[in-house]
Amino acid sequence: MSADHHMPSSTDLERELEQVRRDHAIALKDRPEHAHALAARMKKLEDDLARAK
Repeated sequence: MSADHHMPSSTDLERELEQVRRDHAIALKDRPEHAHALAARMKKLEDDLARAK
């Protein structure tokens, strides 16, 4: 089972991080209750991206 699991590529992580950053910027204005969760997701993606490089 673990052989089927693959880590996202750096490109995938970068794209997802860009999207989460956009969502976070919108959330700060329109839905501040979601901003904290998005900030945590950004941090995780940044950490994953740093490990992938």
